[in-house]
Amino acid sequence: MWNRRPMGLALLCAAALAACGPTGAVKAAEAGESRSDVAREAPAASTGAAADSVAALGAGLYRRVAAELGNFALSPYSVEMVLAMVRLGAAGATRAEMDTVLQASPGEELDRSLNALDQALSSRAGPRANGDRKGDVALAPANAIWGQEGFTFEDPFLRDLARHYGAGMRVVDYERDAAGARISINDWASDRTFGRIPNLIPDGALSTDTRLVLTNALYFKAAWTEALQSVGPKPFRTGSGGQVPAPSMVATKGTFGEGSGWKAAEVPYLGRELSMVVIVPDDLTSFEAGLDGPTLAGITGGVRAPLARLQLPKFTFRSQLPLGQHLAALGMPLALSDQADLSRMSTAARLTVSEVFHEVFVAVDEEGTEAAAATGAVVNITSAPSGAALVVDRPFLFAIRDVASGAVLFLGRVTNPTAG
Repeated sequence: MWNRRPMGLALLCAAALAACGPTGAVKAAEAGESRSDVAREAPAASTGAAADSVAALGAGLYRRVAAELGNFALSPYSVEMVLAMVRLGAAGATRAEMDTVLQASPGEELDRSLNALDQALSSRAGPRANGDRKGDVALAPANAIWGQEGFTFEDPFLRDLARHYGAGMRVVDYERDAAGARISINDWASDRTFGRIPNLIPDGALSTDTRLVLTNALYFKAAWTEALQSVGPKPFRTGSGGQVPAPSMVATKGTFGEGSGWKAAEVPYLGRELSMVVIVPDDLTSFEAGLDGPTLAGITGGVRAPLARLQLPKFTFRSQLPLGQHLAALGMPLALSDQADLSRMSTAARLTVSEVFHEVFVAVDEEGTEAAAATGAVVNITSAPSGAALVVDRPFLFAIRDVASGAVLFLGRVTNPTAG
């Protein structure tokens, strides 16, 4: 159940569960943040379903975005968490489409698995060492939902957000101050990504029709197990066919793998609980055309031979991606249309997902990696219903993964490492 301030929701729900039961509804608090009395579930499920779903979603979005951009990065994990929270409020054909895109079986299996993965990732943070090399690994996922003051949200939807995603309702007023609500959401995302994602929701994206925004933020920073050696500028063939001198570095500790049409190397971060996998296709176009969840998981989880040498360019860039059209093309158009059925979220009005905003920052150098991502789904009312060597001298993919679960946290492509 939910505590309403100052309207006394706790008093409404305290008498009996039936008062706010499965068919009941709960109004958001008038001000401040409302936290559920329902505790977040302990992670009792396997992370396997979550990792498979994240890989499938990441590969599908990668194929779509790669057709439009040069350098870019995604956080499949961050997008997955937001879509899974939206899915809690979806019903009928809308939910069925989301189940297909997220490879989710009916029921709560995916929610429980994502809950286990989310809490497992939080445990990866802390001090780590490799001999004399010491440092802190930062890995901080966070979820939050931002509801319209006084709007009625269904109690099971809010309860499940608390149980599986640890998300509390932060009350804002889109009707009277959409600009102020945008500032609050963007400040939250900026705080949780240490300033790397300062403008997740763009100007004009929220309006008097907005009723809910569901957000996820993910921040990662870690040093390599051993610092990479700078080797100065090295030739790099860009995606457009030219050549640039790219400041580069060399790793001599890690693992190597290869398969039909690709080679890959994996370099661990301090603690060896997280790593980066660099994938170099023989032919980028054909490789990307065949990329799917099982392929991505098979490559990132199968890099096991000793690595003698990896030459890798340094790179830093930012991606800002509206994902609505891509998600619709992947198979969930209803949620992003006037025919959306989000009745498990609220029956006070017809709702639709107007857009899913996603932003990623990534920087890779000799010392390690910093990466940040945030995702926001905007929900509006609607009037309608042995040793090997690998030289990375051409376009490549990279994936930052959680080793134990195999979940891909960040996935991107570099076609020109000298481009911002």
